[in-house]
Amino acid sequence: MNFIDLVQLKVKNVTEFHLHYKRSKSDKQFIIKITDELREILNFYITNKAPYDYLFPTNYDGSTKHYQKYKSQRRRMNERLYIIVEEAGIEGNFTTYHIRHSWATIAKYMGVSTELISESFGHGSLRTTQIYLKDFESEVLDEVNSMVTS
Repeated sequence: MNFIDLVQLKVKNVTEFHLHYKRSKSDKQFIIKITDELREILNFYITNKAPYDYLFPTNYDGSTKHYQKYKSQRRRMNERLYIIVEEAGIEGNFTTYHIRHSWATIAKYMGVSTELISESFGHGSLRTTQIYLKDFESEVLDEVNSMVTS
C-alpha cells in the first residue's frame, strides 16, 4: 500500500476480516485480508474512534491544499524508518517507497507473476511494474538456464 493511501484510511475502511480502500492514483478498489499481526496494529488505532475518523494520526484528506502536510508526514515516517534500520543493523535504503518495491522484488523472486504483482500494486500497465522490479541476479538466471537446457 502506498503511504498516501495509508494515511487516508478511516476506521470505516476496516471490517472484521478485511481492509477496504481505493488507490488514490488509479481509483482502483482493494480489499486486503487482515492478518493476525495487522489486526493487532489496527485494534490499537481503532480504539475510541468513530467510523469517519482517520485511522492513523495523520488526518490527511488527499487535497492539494494539505499536500505539504502529507509530504512532511512522509518525511517524518522515513526518518523513523531510518532509525529502525540503523538500530537493526540493516544496510541500504529503507523508505516507504523502498518497502513497497522490496515487497514486489521478493514476490518476483518467489515466482509470483509480474501480472499479479502489477495487480497488487494497482498499476495500469505491466510496463510500470517492470520498471520497478529489480532484475534477477545472474546466478538465478544461470540456474534457470541450467534447468531449461538440461
